Amino acid sequence: MSLSQIDLRTRYQHKHAPIFNTQSWCISELYWSFLKNYDVGKVKKCFIQVSDDWGDEVNKYTNWNDCKGINMSFAFEEYFDKSDYHKKEMLLEIVHRGMMAIAGKEGWDSDPLLDAFNSCRAANLDYSFLVQGKFKNSPSRKYKFGLWCEWGLNELKVFWILKDRNEEEIKRVLLINESLAKGESVYYFTYKWMDNETVVVTDDYSNVNRLWKIDINI
Repeated sequence: MSLSQIDLRTRYQHKHAPIFNTQSWCISELYWSFLKNYDVGKVKKCFIQVSDDWGDEVNKYTNWNDCKGINMSFAFEEYFDKSDYHKKEMLLEIVHRGMMAIAGKEGWDSDPLLDAFNSCRAANLDYSFLVQGKFKNSPSRKYKFGLWCEWGLNELKVFWILKDRNEEEIKRVLLINESLAKGESVYYFTYKWMDNETVVVTDDYSNVNRLWKIDINI
């Protein structure tokens, strides 16, 4: 079974929880994106809880059947004083240390974690990706349509991109720019060509479905 989530967050009711738990999302998701084939047995989720006041509970390990977690110390004042890039560096370091600690407890192979860490570095700590991992051809096969996500510390942007049959980009248009409250909804975006001029994008994440009808205007 592959790991479905790595959750980096503060301890319960920590004063920095509202901001930190939102900002940490992009790096934990980036790190996880390189571990989709990581062999963790029946474990579905790993969580790394951070605080600057754990006391005797620092390094405490949570060992549930399908969920593993660890408490780790984190310097919030240093974090909030840094630039966005260096914030991401601190987030990557704590995610990686947490996952290495969990892997050590569980006897998991640490090489995929090292590879994920290095892949995050190679990506310049930028979590950007093609939604659904591919472009879709228009009925005439003249154009290709895709959605591009840029997931940052404070916002999530999704662009629609149009290419010609030779892979030359014709258009890149902002579809959404919103807070990260429902960031994972982008994983549930679907899209399809209705005809050679129109694409419908649907967000099926929640009960309140969103839909965009896009006229490519070529």
